[in-house]
Amino acid sequence: MENQTTLQFVLTTVMELLTLAAAYLGLRLYKRNRWLRLAIIVVPLAVNTLLYFIYDTTIFFYLAVMLLLCVPFVWPRKSA
Repeated sequence: MENQTTLQFVLTTVMELLTLAAAYLGLRLYKRNRWLRLAIIVVPLAVNTLLYFIYDTTIFFYLAVMLLLCVPFVWPRKSA
Protein backbone atom coordinates (compact mmCIF):
# COMPACT_ATOMS: atom_id res chain seq x y z
CA MET A 1 0.00 0.00 0.00
CA GLU A 2 2.85 2.39 0.81
CA ASN A 3 4.55 1.79 -2.54
CA GLN A 4 1.31 2.40 -4.44
CA THR A 5 0.79 5.75 -2.72
CA THR A 6 4.39 6.78 -3.29
CA LEU A 7 4.23 5.81 -6.95
CA GLN A 8 1.01 7.75 -7.44
CA PHE A 9 2.53 10.82 -5.77
CA VAL A 10 5.63 10.64 -7.97
CA LEU A 11 3.55 10.16 -11.14
CA THR A 12 1.30 13.07 -10.19
CA THR A 13 4.26 15.36 -9.60
CA VAL A 14 6.02 14.34 -12.81
CA MET A 15 2.88 14.70 -14.90
CA GLU A 16 2.10 18.13 -13.42
CA LEU A 17 5.56 19.37 -14.39
CA LEU A 18 5.42 17.67 -17.79
CA THR A 19 1.98 19.10 -18.52
CA LEU A 20 3.06 22.64 -17.69
CA ALA A 21 6.21 22.30 -19.79
CA ALA A 22 4.32 20.74 -22.70
CA ALA A 23 1.66 23.46 -22.68
CA TYR A 24 4.31 26.18 -22.67
CA LEU A 25 6.51 24.60 -25.33
CA GLY A 26 3.61 23.57 -27.54
CA LEU A 27 2.21 27.08 -27.57
CA ARG A 28 5.51 28.96 -27.78
CA LEU A 29 7.23 27.15 -30.65
CA TYR A 30 5.80 29.51 -33.26
CA LYS A 31 7.54 28.78 -36.55
CA ARG A 32 8.76 25.28 -35.87
CA ASN A 33 7.29 22.06 -37.19
CA ARG A 34 3.52 22.16 -36.63
CA TRP A 35 3.23 18.40 -36.17
CA LEU A 36 5.97 18.46 -33.54
CA ARG A 37 4.06 21.12 -31.62
CA LEU A 38 0.93 19.00 -31.79
CA ALA A 39 2.83 15.92 -30.62
CA ILE A 40 4.26 17.87 -27.67
CA ILE A 41 0.67 18.50 -26.53
CA VAL A 42 -0.97 15.19 -27.46
CA VAL A 43 1.53 12.74 -25.94
CA PRO A 44 1.19 14.06 -22.34
CA LEU A 45 -2.56 14.35 -22.97
CA ALA A 46 -2.74 10.63 -23.76
CA VAL A 47 -0.56 9.74 -20.75
CA ASN A 48 -2.74 11.83 -18.43
CA THR A 49 -5.86 10.16 -19.82
CA LEU A 50 -4.36 6.71 -19.31
CA LEU A 51 -3.29 7.52 -15.75
CA TYR A 52 -6.76 8.89 -15.02
CA PHE A 53 -8.31 5.57 -16.01
CA ILE A 54 -5.73 3.60 -14.03
CA TYR A 55 -5.77 5.60 -10.77
CA ASP A 56 -9.23 7.20 -11.03
CA THR A 57 -7.87 10.46 -9.61
CA THR A 58 -9.25 13.76 -10.80
CA ILE A 59 -5.86 15.51 -10.97
CA PHE A 60 -4.97 13.56 -14.13
CA PHE A 61 -8.35 14.46 -15.62
CA TYR A 62 -7.78 18.16 -14.96
CA LEU A 63 -4.28 18.02 -16.44
CA ALA A 64 -5.69 16.35 -19.56
CA VAL A 65 -8.39 19.01 -19.87
CA MET A 66 -5.74 21.71 -19.56
CA LEU A 67 -3.82 20.21 -22.47
CA LEU A 68 -7.01 19.65 -24.44
CA LEU A 69 -7.69 23.37 -24.23
CA CYS A 70 -4.27 24.00 -25.82
CA VAL A 71 -4.92 21.77 -28.85
CA PRO A 72 -6.92 24.32 -30.93
CA PHE A 73 -4.05 26.79 -30.65
CA VAL A 74 -1.49 24.36 -32.10
CA TRP A 75 -3.74 22.56 -34.61
CA PRO A 76 -2.05 22.67 -38.05
CA ARG A 77 -3.82 24.83 -40.62
CA LYS A 78 -3.38 24.79 -44.37
CA SER A 79 -2.95 28.57 -44.49
CA ALA A 80 0.00 28.60 -42.09
